[in-house]
Amino acid sequence: MKDLLLLLSHYPYDPANRETIRRLLGEVKDWDIFVKLVNSHGIIALSAYNIKEAKLEKQVPEKAMAMLENGLMQSVVRNAWLAERWKEMNEILLKNGIRHILLKGMALEHTIYEAKGLRQMTDNDILISQEESMKAWNILKQNGFEPAEPKSRLHRKIMFDIGQHMPALIRDGYAVEIHTEPDFIQNKAATGILNLSEEFMIGGSSALKLKNDLHLRFLKEHLNRHAGAGECQLRSLADIKILEPSTTFVFPEEFYLKPDQKNNPLHRRTHYSETVRSVKKGYRLRFIAGDIFPSVKWMRKRYGCGTLAAVIRYPQRLGKLVWLL
Repeated sequence: MKDLLLLLSHYPYDPANRETIRRLLGEVKDWDIFVKLVNSHGIIALSAYNIKEAKLEKQVPEKAMAMLENGLMQSVVRNAWLAERWKEMNEILLKNGIRHILLKGMALEHTIYEAKGLRQMTDNDILISQEESMKAWNILKQNGFEPAEPKSRLHRKIMFDIGQHMPALIRDGYAVEIHTEPDFIQNKAATGILNLSEEFMIGGSSALKLKNDLHLRFLKEHLNRHAGAGECQLRSLADIKILEPSTTFVFPEEFYLKPDQKNNPLHRRTHYSETVRSVKKGYRLRFIAGDIFPSVKWMRKRYGCGTLAAVIRYPQRLGKLVWLL
């Protein structure tokens, strides 16, 4: 299965892989599990593309092939919708004199993936200079974008000091995450981050992306962070390989057949420890208290239950103190 997943996440299609793909498709035992797996890896669109390019649709049961093609079509529609929402957001920022750099999905979809809907995504990640990031966040908030409800009221005052990006902003289902300069970019951005970017077009609108070497480093660090947190998709490896075909980057073996392991106790402890360390020392006690005792609203959503059941679950969260110790 591993070899098949790697070949189906490849772009562009390589005719030299056709016979191997045909053979590996013939070895699939459970097609429902296969479709769920490529979807959870974020490569259902790429899988449909590679099978169709190889003209191997007959090797796949009709129902499974229909699900793959439906996944590709959904990705095409979703990406077109995201592009239009990005244009609206871009205009808001440009009117206020702020330019940004697109990261990950949107940048790759409209350059290397050639806007075919093959790079699945759910939101937009953008990079803004440290000096303008807060201004940009507030401008978007003034224009109808709203931050997600924080985990706890205790987190409200420190929500800009938690995580790898500023709190996500959402308007009418469209989500954007503002990243500020990571260390490896700050060290090169003495003349401004825009000088580290290249221009490209999205449906007639000018956009910016990081130069390939910097974007590649960002993608590798991003994948490693997610792996540590227990979530690792072949979609992210595909991004790296398309920018660096000869890459020696190693995808963690344990994630091939189970890309989502966020509930694995080892990953949860490691991720929690790293998150606590990333928070400024003066704010850590507030963060920990808010994390152990989040709002009832957050608890209901997290556990999919009513208020009483959510309250009963609070003692379970004290286990995080053991992780800290």
